[in-house]
Amino acid sequence: MTHRPDSTLARARLSELYADNLKQLGPRDIVVASCGGAGQSLIGNILFEAGLNYVDAYTERLQADGTAVGVRTHAAYRDRLASLHDKDSEAGGPGAIRPWPRFVKSHHPPEIFDGLPVGGVWIIVRDPRDALYSLHQWRRSFGEEEWDKVPDEFEDWLRGPGDFSSNPVEDWSAFYQAWEEQAQGYEHATVLRFEDLKQRPVEVLEPALRELAVDITADTLRAAAEASSFERMRAHEDAVVAQDATGERQPRMIRKGAVSGWTSWMTPGLAGYFSDPELGAVARQYGYDLPAPAGQAQSAG
Repeated sequence: MTHRPDSTLARARLSELYADNLKQLGPRDIVVASCGGAGQSLIGNILFEAGLNYVDAYTERLQADGTAVGVRTHAAYRDRLASLHDKDSEAGGPGAIRPWPRFVKSHHPPEIFDGLPVGGVWIIVRDPRDALYSLHQWRRSFGEEEWDKVPDEFEDWLRGPGDFSSNPVEDWSAFYQAWEEQAQGYEHATVLRFEDLKQRPVEVLEPALRELAVDITADTLRAAAEASSFERMRAHEDAVVAQDATGERQPRMIRKGAVSGWTSWMTPGLAGYFSDPELGAVARQYGYDLPAPAGQAQSAG
C-alpha cells in the first residue's frame, strides 16, 4: 500500500504568503516540486543564471505579470543564496529575466495545487538517503516554525513524526508517488534528478526546456551550470556570513551538494530506516536502487 500525504497536515504548513501566491498561478507557471534537500537551490540558481524566471514562492510575492518581489522579512535567508541575492539587487531585477514560463518552487504535495490551472510540473528528486540527511541538517540549523524544528540527532528525527505522514521516510515516498500521479494530468511534466543536474546539466535541461518552447543555447546552459557550482555558491554564502559582526561560527545552507554523500555516514542502524518496501518501490520509479530489507534479500536468494 502506498501512503498519500495527509492533506490536513499539508495545508497546516501552508504559509499566508504561499497561499496568496497560489492565487497568481496560471497556465504559464511550472511548479518545481521537491522534498526539501533535493536540490532546489541548484536548479533555481541554474535557471536564474540562464536568464529564466525561477521564483521562491515562500519568500517572494508573485505578480500577475510574471515578476516576483522578495519579501523583506526573508532578506537574511535570500542574501545567503546567490541567485536570490542577485535577483534582489538592482542588476538582477525583473528586467534581467524573461517572465515566462515562470518556475515556481514548492515543497508542498500536489493536493495544494488541486484545481489550479498550472501549466505543468518539474519534479526534482534526489536519492532519499542524501535528500533526507540534507533536509535534517538544514532544518536543525535554520528551522523557525515549531513544525519545522527537528531533533539534533538524525535518527531521532527519522523515527517521526513526519510533515504529512508518520515519519520523514514515509513523507518522501508519499510526496514523490503523489506527484508522479499528479504529473500525468499536466500537459508538461519532467523529472530531473539532482545527480544528473550535478553531472550532466545541459543534457537533461535542454530537452526539458525545449518541451516548454524555451529557446536557449547549450552554451548558455553550460555557463549557467558553471556559475551554479558548489564552489561558487558556497563562496557567495561564505562572503555573506563573513559580514556578520557577531564573529560566531555559523552553519551553512550550501553544505556539500555531494552525490552519494550517504556513504560517509550510513550505519547498519540507520540503514534500517531506508529499507521500507514502499520507499524502495517509489525510489526505483525514479532510478534509485535501494537495498532490500535483510529478510527479503535472504528469501529472494
